[in-house]
Amino acid sequence: MLAALGLWVGEVVLLGNLTWLPAGLPMLVLAGAAILAYLVRFVLEEGKRRRIQKAFGYYLAPALVDRMVETADDLQLGGETRDVTIMFADLSGFTALSGLVGPEELVRRTNAYLTLIADEVEATGGYVDKFIGDAVMAIWGAPVAIDDHAGQAVTAALRISDRVAEEHARATAAGDHGFAVKIGVNSGAAVVGNVGSEKRFNYTAVGEAVNIAARLEGLPGIYDCRVIIGESTAERVRDRFSLRELDSVAVKGKAEPLTIFEPVTGASLDAMEDYAKALNLYRNQSFMEAEAIWEKIVDPPSTVMADRARHFQKAPPDEAWDGVWVMTTK
Repeated sequence: MLAALGLWVGEVVLLGNLTWLPAGLPMLVLAGAAILAYLVRFVLEEGKRRRIQKAFGYYLAPALVDRMVETADDLQLGGETRDVTIMFADLSGFTALSGLVGPEELVRRTNAYLTLIADEVEATGGYVDKFIGDAVMAIWGAPVAIDDHAGQAVTAALRISDRVAEEHARATAAGDHGFAVKIGVNSGAAVVGNVGSEKRFNYTAVGEAVNIAARLEGLPGIYDCRVIIGESTAERVRDRFSLRELDSVAVKGKAEPLTIFEPVTGASLDAMEDYAKALNLYRNQSFMEAEAIWEKIVDPPSTVMADRARHFQKAPPDEAWDGVWVMTTK
């Protein structure tokens, strides 16, 4: 535009001096160049959009891909540190069912439950990182940033827990075999990006926060519950969910013990204060008093802890015991 204006001004000035400058053709060339540049930019931007859609369309929900395209300037295809929330959800009952049905039926039933899990992840803005046999790893906060990624992840975990329980009840009522689910959720900094080889890669998250989430996924089986979240996640969602501190656990591969929490409802919600009181007595080695309180709370984790307190009455820990339960397996 400036060049065309300059040509026009020059032509006017020269005409005032009785000199004619044929500026029409250059102006048309400049206009054509501007239009061509716009078209080239449009093609390049559209190509960028299509590359992003193609790269992520195979393993992201369509709605999430659309959001990524809209925020393409913030998307980095290399590794970057992000604050994210990670969930590992593992189906229980796969081995038992494999001995009752054929391979095709086993895969069909497993996929039905995995679809249920994936649907809830995507409905809350999460990303299904991968399916690991009968387990799912999901991320909130990457590749698309989410302000409330911890809250969305806990919401998804609770929905998954409820839906799997409903499906299990239907299967049991029909005299069939159903799955249960164990879920671990943790928040923190992780390196996210494409990892792998030049020809085959996966967008994933790695780091301490991910490792802790993987360890937490194994703990619901120990405490006979369905969802356990880490301390970092608990701090972020405490104002929106009712959480009870279950225990302190030393897991394999981590030096510092983890404080673990369970989102609770119903009867467990009513007994939160009693559970906390029993846990404090337990940590102070008042095992008989702790057992008496836990036995009055009618829920599975309390039963587990009452049994543990009963065990320590018979075989007291040493004086250096700090109340941490030490896991010997992953």
